[in-house]
Amino acid sequence: MTTMTRRISSGSLSATAVLAAVASILAAWQLAVVLGNRVPSLPDAVTRLGSEAAAGDLWGNLAISMNRFVLGLAAALVVGAALGVLMGLSRLADLAFSDLTAAGLAIPAVIWALLTTMWFGFGWLTPVMTVFLSGLPFVVVNIAKATRAVPAELVLMARSFGVSRAKVLRQIVAPAVAGSTVAAVRFAIMSAWNGLLLAEWFGSTSGVGWRARYWYDANQLDGFLAWVLVFIALLVVADLLILGPIERRTTRWRTV
Repeated sequence: MTTMTRRISSGSLSATAVLAAVASILAAWQLAVVLGNRVPSLPDAVTRLGSEAAAGDLWGNLAISMNRFVLGLAAALVVGAALGVLMGLSRLADLAFSDLTAAGLAIPAVIWALLTTMWFGFGWLTPVMTVFLSGLPFVVVNIAKATRAVPAELVLMARSFGVSRAKVLRQIVAPAVAGSTVAAVRFAIMSAWNGLLLAEWFGSTSGVGWRARYWYDANQLDGFLAWVLVFIALLVVADLLILGPIERRTTRWRTV
């Protein structure tokens, strides 16, 4: 089977999986509409979302949330990658940070959202820090694990031939952890996006989470579900159009 054939087959399977997932979600939603007394239909939620866009509440709040998310996630990736590589290369650093990382993994996003709200109040820093703290442990764990998998003999040989530490990190460690980095980003996005929604729900007056809270407090389930649709759609788009292609590119050597 040629490389092109494998790519076409993989793309077809991915498209089929996406369609099956969407179909199952829509079927479950319709079943809930039929069986439930207060569950709005999908057209009702989409209509409400259109009303939000017409009123100017959709794109502005979405842009605010994305700005907060990108800031927090970028900080989590930079700090998490540095800590992960350090823990993977240094036994002392691993001992120093492993328990903290495990504790971070055990803390749910809702706890971070509540804590940051109490620490920073109702401002932009609350959702940004929630995103950062929710995503950081996943980045650290995945990068550290991938760094430990790099053969120590390879690193020692490179150093014995006078290769600088920076060059070892750039040309040996970085390619080895590329695939795990994508996995780390994927897990971090899932946890951090949930954290963002919760932080805006509890400690913000703008954004996707705040708007969902607005309709929840107004007892308008169609408005609440409309913003939940936005929340889910952004995750799906990021996974299919951004993370999926990047992961296939960074791990293409496995199928060669």
